[in-house]
Amino acid sequence: MTTISFRHRTFINILRLIGGRKILAKQFERGKGNTAAPTKGQRKRYNIDRTEFRGQPVWSYAGNDTLIYYIHGGGFVAGFSYFYFPMMGKIAQQAGATLTAPDYPLFPNIDAPGTHDWIRAHYDETIKQLNPSKVVLMGDSAGANAAMVLAQSLIKSKTPADKLVMLSPWIDLRMVHPDMVQHDEEQLLDGSKVHLAAERHAGELSLEDPLISPIFGDLASLPPTWVFTADKDLLHPDIMSSVEKMRAAGLTPALDLAEGLAHVYMLLPTPEGKAGLSRIAEAARFS
Repeated sequence: MTTISFRHRTFINILRLIGGRKILAKQFERGKGNTAAPTKGQRKRYNIDRTEFRGQPVWSYAGNDTLIYYIHGGGFVAGFSYFYFPMMGKIAQQAGATLTAPDYPLFPNIDAPGTHDWIRAHYDETIKQLNPSKVVLMGDSAGANAAMVLAQSLIKSKTPADKLVMLSPWIDLRMVHPDMVQHDEEQLLDGSKVHLAAERHAGELSLEDPLISPIFGDLASLPPTWVFTADKDLLHPDIMSSVEKMRAAGLTPALDLAEGLAHVYMLLPTPEGKAGLSRIAEAARFS
């Protein structure tokens, strides 16, 4: 059995005390969330650059000619939290890569097709400007959903990415798996509220539309794929079911399973989060 560090248990208890699960649930309920910018200290430590695309901030970390195109989570309702910026900085540093992370437009200002069109337009502009030798699409939770949609879009245009790395991916928005359980370790996602974000994102589209749940899209043609999950994540049963669907389609995703941890544990400033980031950076590297 995996031993969970004191620091991680303490951080989970802090989230429990401040109502971390309730904070995100309220954003899902009202259909409008918050986004953050890196602090001055974070910008200096990780040399983060700010640009804009169609009125939205874009955060970039300089590196080699490999591009990690990172798409944040938040149920297509919430944007960046302060935890993202050191997390992305550590991935970029350890992988030696350039990392670009757009603060893409969110509900209620845009619908699902508009979100994915915006991301594709920004991605195309980024490729044009940087001309990277390799491209890694990466995202967490809803961002992994958007990364997978983008990967499938690039396949159609015959410009595939080199890798797809998904962290705690929310890629089946139906959320109907019978084994889905609200574990006490899960202090970010409220199982009674996540469906609200799914329904808002889908709008008039079916939850089985590949634009909404990309697990129903082209799986066989995806680039080499990595899936990072944890067994106490509310989404874990769906994630494992999605991995099996990928395998059945002929894709062989690399699976990284963390025991005793919950949704997007790699964002947290804990030993377990740090170890997860090292494995994610390794997945993003090219020999």
